[in-house]
Amino acid sequence: MYKTVIVVSLTLLFTLLFTGAGYAFYLYHVTSASVDNMNKEYRQDTPQDLQKTSSLRGAQLFLLIGTADRPGEPALADVIMIMSINPKDESTMLFNIPRDTQVDIPGRPHKEKINHAYSYGGADFIQEITEKKLGHSFDFIVEVDMDGFTEVVDAVGGIEVENSFSFSQNNLTNSVTHHFEKGNIRLDGEEALHYVRMRKQDPRGDLGRNERQRQVLSALLKKGTSLKGILHSDDVVTILGERMKTNLTMSDINTLFTDYRASLNYIRTFELEGKNERHQDISYYMVPTEEWTKASLRIENHQAK
Repeated sequence: MYKTVIVVSLTLLFTLLFTGAGYAFYLYHVTSASVDNMNKEYRQDTPQDLQKTSSLRGAQLFLLIGTADRPGEPALADVIMIMSINPKDESTMLFNIPRDTQVDIPGRPHKEKINHAYSYGGADFIQEITEKKLGHSFDFIVEVDMDGFTEVVDAVGGIEVENSFSFSQNNLTNSVTHHFEKGNIRLDGEEALHYVRMRKQDPRGDLGRNERQRQVLSALLKKGTSLKGILHSDDVVTILGERMKTNLTMSDINTLFTDYRASLNYIRTFELEGKNERHQDISYYMVPTEEWTKASLRIENHQAK
């Protein structure tokens, strides 16, 4: 979620380029420096049988990864999200791959949770696994760490969401408890982080958590293109330069803003259906083959419009 949120913040950034010639010129150079710092190369050995979209001329497919470093533990992918943006029908399609989804990981002797793939091979492993499962290759990859997510939410002045039920959630050290009332609530960065992390109190488990992730992403998108969001854009750019890695170039970002911005006004979401199972006393989310096929067809249909 944190990552996906970051791409959102890029949208906020782009808006700034249109807020006045002098300021836009200043922002362009700040943004260029930050994007140079973010830039990273990813796997390019795309198999022949994967469907590849044209570069920045039609629909684009993003892999969004939110990472978390826990003391004494390897980094994991806390959030894995797929985003398809289609400028022709001005829409965005978004779905999560639950972090506990059982998959084959390159070089590992047995199936494991997909979020573990990040600790073994970084974003490249997540990319390889998801491309194979979905039958589509990604145009762009964005990865951001947890601290970047909280800082971006704070930088735009917080967000508002509609919470479907009341719950409480402790921070990682159990030193602070955050309470979330039912109804419309306002969240700062730290609160937003724990709002999207909660799973055990949700009757829908990981699916409920994924829904909150998409909810927060949508709220950030709306806030990022608002006047208040625009006024904080330079802060966001600086944060992204420190917390985010992507293969997006400055040219890509400019094109996405000018040609794809309207696509963020209509966001459709769906879920990978599956069930929780325990194997050797470990809980996994099992996604059947037909669900991966359905997701692949949804991507194909959305990108073909």
